[in-house]
Amino acid sequence: MGKEFFQKRGLNFKKEERIKIAIFKLIEEFGEVVKAILENRWDEVQAEVSDVIVFACKIANIAEDFYKADELEGVLKRKMDYCKKRVYDKKSKKFNKPTNKEFK
Repeated sequence: MGKEFFQKRGLNFKKEERIKIAIFKLIEEFGEVVKAILENRWDEVQAEVSDVIVFACKIANIAEDFYKADELEGVLKRKMDYCKKRVYDKKSKKFNKPTNKEFK
């Protein structure tokens, strides 16, 4: 989704420009989620959340393409496994943070 998204649209931005555009679009789409919630347009929330996910994935793909970051799929699996280990403490009203060097 990183390079291909830009190439399909005939855009040949450098990596710095690509990341800025993706971040700005992510912020814009997040704002649309908030606006839909505040305006009680619940029928639009899933579509707006989907846009947030798309641009978050684009950022992850840019990280893979240009910065040799791990593939998103593997990171998501490790993060889900980590989250399954977390336990909610009713007294502190927080989830614990199991020891993990990757997710702090």
